[in-house]
Amino acid sequence: MPRLLLIPLLLAISNPSPAAAQAVPIPSRFDSVGPDRHAIEVLLDTYTRAVSTKDEALFETLLLNTSIPFSGVGPAGVSNNTPGATDQYRAFREGVFGGSPFTQRFQKIHIDQDGPLASVSLVFVNTSAKGSSWGWKTMQLLKLAGRWKIASEFYTGHDG
Repeated sequence: MPRLLLIPLLLAISNPSPAAAQAVPIPSRFDSVGPDRHAIEVLLDTYTRAVSTKDEALFETLLLNTSIPFSGVGPAGVSNNTPGATDQYRAFREGVFGGSPFTQRFQKIHIDQDGPLASVSLVFVNTSAKGSSWGWKTMQLLKLAGRWKIASEFYTGHDG
């Protein structure tokens, strides 16, 4: 066998595929459980309490920062004056903490998690003296320094 062909053959035999050497089974589910699940549920309880009591400072402790992707989504896409812009936390803050009082609760909560990354989807129901509204919300959470923080939020909204 020519020497030039022998070198690649020897390298292939001596270096097994990195994927084969590090094969990790893919979980069939990503359900959040245990202390992380409890901590995420506390975050969600704090969220509704902060919104329902208009405690803006408490609410902002839940956010990674106030520049996270955060926006309502309507039938035509992201609901704002700048198509594709998702940094709408300021508008949310003004509407929720500066608007009429309401009580918020969550239902149909689904939490998936893989290590320090979690995805939450839920239905929120807002009730005020004027009536009620609801929507579907998705949030991405990151666990940093042992604490879960909201890294993004997108939601729909419907009357009644």
